[in-house]
Amino acid sequence: MQTITRGKRASLAGGALAAWATLAFMAAGPALAQDQSAAATWQHHKTTFNYLGFTPTYSCMGLEDALSYLLEQSGARLDHPVWAYPCNGSAPTKLLMARLDFSTLQPAADAASNPSGTARGVWRHVDISAIRSNPRLHGSDCELVDEFRATLLPMFATRNVRSNLHCIPYQTDGNLFDLSFDVLALPDAAHHGGSAD
Repeated sequence: MQTITRGKRASLAGGALAAWATLAFMAAGPALAQDQSAAATWQHHKTTFNYLGFTPTYSCMGLEDALSYLLEQSGARLDHPVWAYPCNGSAPTKLLMARLDFSTLQPAADAASNPSGTARGVWRHVDISAIRSNPRLHGSDCELVDEFRATLLPMFATRNVRSNLHCIPYQTDGNLFDLSFDVLALPDAAHHGGSAD
């Protein structure tokens, strides 16, 4: 039977602690620290966004403003203004669509084909929520944020994506959303979704 003395036990505990610290450092090593510079290229996106939410309904100008805000806060470069249609003057319209023409930063190795330009990017933390994004977004924009997360956010270089959305169809009250992520963006762009973090 092997006997472990007090001194040997302390030595083993110290060795285990050192090993744990080394493994933790190695696990965190490959990820770039926030705001650390990274080589990147612009990747162009041209797509049509179909708003399918039940609540709320938007005017063309309202949808254009909300989508522009979400794209820019997420680090996008708008190559052309967001254009929503079909419009009913300034009144809200159901089944709106929007033409989007924008570019996102991608790690240089991931966007080597047909780059439209190179840049130095940093990982920025973005927090889009009904509280932090006020007055540009409100709780009633929950379904729009959810559709943005599902259809447009995958076009960005992101990590640590966390979403907590509680959208209630046909109700303007009681909707809550909190979408946070790290995104590769220009270092001098204030894309924090209203967050002061």
